[in-house]
Amino acid sequence: MSSSTSPSPFSAPQTDLLLVDASTDAAGLAAVLRGSYRVATTTSLDVARQFLRRQAPGLVITELDLPGGDGVDVCREAKRLTVPPPVLVTTVNTDRVPDALVAGCDGVLLKPFAPNLLFARIGRLVRARSEMLRARARNQGLKTAHLADRSEALLGGTNRIWPNTHCPYCNHGGATSFEFCSHRRAWFACLECKKVWIAKRLE
Repeated sequence: MSSSTSPSPFSAPQTDLLLVDASTDAAGLAAVLRGSYRVATTTSLDVARQFLRRQAPGLVITELDLPGGDGVDVCREAKRLTVPPPVLVTTVNTDRVPDALVAGCDGVLLKPFAPNLLFARIGRLVRARSEMLRARARNQGLKTAHLADRSEALLGGTNRIWPNTHCPYCNHGGATSFEFCSHRRAWFACLECKKVWIAKRLE
C-alpha cells in the first residue's frame, strides 16, 4: 500500500481515494489523481480488504481484473461498511460489469478513458454521496424504513435503472445503464441474465 498527499487546487475539501489496480496504466492514473486527492494505492485484493477494515475512504476506484482476486470483491467489501463509500469500477471487459452492478458499484468507466472524464465521474459520485448522507440524516425521523431506503437508492451513483426497458436476451424488465459510448448510445446491463448491450441513450 502506498499513499501520497498533495495540495488540492480546489476549494472543496480533499477526498481520500483508494485505488485498487494492477494494470500497466495504474501508476499514471495514481499520479493524475494525486494532483487533487489524497490517494492510497494497492494491487492486492487482500491489502484492499485490510485497508477498508481499518478506515473508510471517501471513494474506491477498482479495476475488475486483479492478480489472484477480483474487483467485484473489493466492491462487496466496501459496501459492507457502516457508511459505504461510492465505488467506481474501471475495466475493458463489459461482460464483467453486471457482476459489479449486482455487488453495488456506483459507477463504471470503460478503459481507455481521458483524465477529465475520470475527474467528472469522481465529482458526480462524491456529490451523490453527500446528497445521500444528507437524505439519510433527514430520513432518520421517518417511521417507514423503506422510504429512506428508496431515497438512498435514487441518489446513489451514476448508474440508472430503467423499469420499462427490457433485456433483449431474456426480456426481463429493469435494465441498468452504466456508461455512455456516444452522445446517442449507451451501455446497458441486465442483472437477471448478466448480459450487456448497446442501445439508444435514455434521458
